[in-house]
Amino acid sequence: MRKLRVLGLATFMSIYAYSASAESEGNVYLGLGASALALDNSRVVDIPTSSPGHSSKMLNGLIGYQFNDQWALDLTLGTDFSGEVGTDHANINGYRFFGVKKWKPYLSAGVSAFDVDNATDSSTQQIQGGFGVSGDLSNNLELRLGYQVFFDLGDESNSDKALGLALNWHFRKPKTVAASQPAPVAQPESVPRQNEVIDTYELLVEFDFDKYDIRKVYTPQFEEIAQILRQSPDISMTIEGHTDWIGTEAYNQGLSQRRANAVKTKFIRDYGIEGSRISTVGYGEIRPIADNNTAVGRQRNRRAISVILKPRIVTQ
Repeated sequence: MRKLRVLGLATFMSIYAYSASAESEGNVYLGLGASALALDNSRVVDIPTSSPGHSSKMLNGLIGYQFNDQWALDLTLGTDFSGEVGTDHANINGYRFFGVKKWKPYLSAGVSAFDVDNATDSSTQQIQGGFGVSGDLSNNLELRLGYQVFFDLGDESNSDKALGLALNWHFRKPKTVAASQPAPVAQPESVPRQNEVIDTYELLVEFDFDKYDIRKVYTPQFEEIAQILRQSPDISMTIEGHTDWIGTEAYNQGLSQRRANAVKTKFIRDYGIEGSRISTVGYGEIRPIADNNTAVGRQRNRRAISVILKPRIVTQ
């Protein structure tokens, strides 16, 4: 157990050092959980420790670091509070999450050590693997439900299993809804001359959740803007991509850029517009135009817009 405690301390210090980095985009989290630990029946003589009635009921505390939407690492310390089998354990687990929705599955793997009272082998070191599901109850509160299998690294062939849940508090910055404001319109490079008027043309495309596919319903808009660009080869266009606030800021930034790029690609591929005339920028979740707390508002925020300014001379 001493070796794992040293490794656990190193893990804790690594988490602290990484979270203190100014460049870190993740967050520290603290958790409290409970689990049913079914120890191998060969561990304690005459006690069926793998049966539900004699399994160790563990109370667990943990500290971890969420690097991004996909990866996390934590240190868990637990003790048996049922009195059935006196057990203490320490686990270090890494997690790989899949998807960016509110509920997402994960795989886990790590190393651990158990101290079991009156056992044939009272102190053991194991490796473990498992799976589970994680759900965001709020911006800060996460629920995890998981199952793990532990394999003894010593001479014994012990195989232990655990089913548990944990509530984790993530120290994330709160997400706030910005005041609804129209997106700023790029200004022309030069001041309009006398008798010159600026015509503004705007394309608006909304997307499904976590998608950047463009639906056919927007074809008429693309055709209209493409015709304007063909008629005026001296003008250019900027495409902005946006998302709702579900997911991390880093993921949403990339998704917004993919949405802007998808619009640009459609103009190039389907309408023959030169790519040098089209610039793209992804704003992620930072420029909402509607309330992200509602489904309708989130749908409006999942968008890409493009604005072109076309000068024309008005004769008097």
